[in-house]
Amino acid sequence: MADNLRADLSCPICIDFFTEPVTLDCGHNFCKGCILNSWAELGDSRKFSCPQCRQDSNRQGVRSNRLLANIVEDFRQLGGPKLTCEVHREELRLFCSDDLQLICRACSRTEQHRDHTCDVIKTAYGACKESSIQLLQKRLKEYRDNHAAMGMKVSETLELSNDLEDQIVSEFGELQRFLQQRERALIQRLKGETETVVSQLVGNMMLISERCVPIEQALEDIQSMQEKTRLLREIKSLLQRCDLHTKPVLKTPKLNLGDFNGPLQYTAWKQMLNIISPAPAPLTLDSESANSGLVLSKDHTMVKGRSKLKQFAYNPKQFSYYGGVLAREGFTSGKHYWEVNVGSSGQWIVGAAKESVDRHNAVALTPPNGFWILRLWNGNVYGPQHTLESECCPNLNLEKVGVCVDYERGQVSFYNADDMTHLYTSIDRFTEKIYPFFLPFPEMVSKDKEMLKLFHLKL
Repeated sequence: MADNLRADLSCPICIDFFTEPVTLDCGHNFCKGCILNSWAELGDSRKFSCPQCRQDSNRQGVRSNRLLANIVEDFRQLGGPKLTCEVHREELRLFCSDDLQLICRACSRTEQHRDHTCDVIKTAYGACKESSIQLLQKRLKEYRDNHAAMGMKVSETLELSNDLEDQIVSEFGELQRFLQQRERALIQRLKGETETVVSQLVGNMMLISERCVPIEQALEDIQSMQEKTRLLREIKSLLQRCDLHTKPVLKTPKLNLGDFNGPLQYTAWKQMLNIISPAPAPLTLDSESANSGLVLSKDHTMVKGRSKLKQFAYNPKQFSYYGGVLAREGFTSGKHYWEVNVGSSGQWIVGAAKESVDRHNAVALTPPNGFWILRLWNGNVYGPQHTLESECCPNLNLEKVGVCVDYERGQVSFYNADDMTHLYTSIDRFTEKIYPFFLPFPEMVSKDKEMLKLFHLKL
């Protein structure tokens, strides 16, 4: 019933409560503003009709309906206090769909809302409710999907963490077993050598004890002789029996302190290198891939810029745009590690690249183009993207960089090789051969002092 009454008290044009209701000659009621605006759209026509029954009318036939206005006001009061605009002091009868707020008719004509979609509350209610429900349902689905995805990532992370923990335990367990075996072997050697030395010293003691017996006997005999002539007559034989002029030959054994009290930890570390994997690989540079602006050392372990550029015949394997070079050694499986001395270079790029990278055009040195790199630029160290977001070590004075490639995991990690501090890791998927990549600095090299040198571990 309330809905029917509300409809009777609503303007057929704006579908909202009457504002300043007027009655036409035909008896139909409209908001004064609504009917006048409707007729204004007809231009200078002298004939006007009722929007409902089409009966002719005129402006002079428009009469204010105060009774209807009072009934509308009373009905509104029954529904609670009306909301008014704080700026124009008019009732909030419209809804702006662009700004999602209730406004008055005066607001709808302002610059802020003039080009916006503004409907009466009754019309806006259904559309706003429906669109809001759709938006919230869509967002809820997105969040639930994201929640499920995060749940999967949690499971994947926990699984990966367990795998990594097993790997850590396995690798350190191998080192522990090696150290324990080394410890047991060294202690066994120490015990064996100790037994030998002690046995020889005990043999010396027995030999000495045997030599003491005749001496003790002769000493006892001499002390017991009271007859002077007898002592003088037998003294020679008594002393000869003691064999005082021939000393027993004693062995002089001792523990080898060099084996058991030397640099034990360093010795074990050097022996441990035989089981460490991956250990620093002794890489060499590939001269066929080197840019013509680079010069390699005779042993192919160092690269620097030429002081004078030279022209060379075209080589498809050669980097012709960037001043880069690859290592001869490439990888299609396993885990590999190498180190590069970068201390003398003010700017450099090191990392890994796939075999099929574009060597002749100005492509970005990023993972999508087959480069996984770390770079020093203006004193800061960056990851693959030369942006502040990828800046990982600002103002870090690096002397030596370590690079580790795990082919199966698609992982390229970078370290400060002096203390093995982790700098950055790129994760991707490798599908072809991967080569170590070196670039003394991004543009054409022109200074002899700028160089990169491969580190070879010497034992």
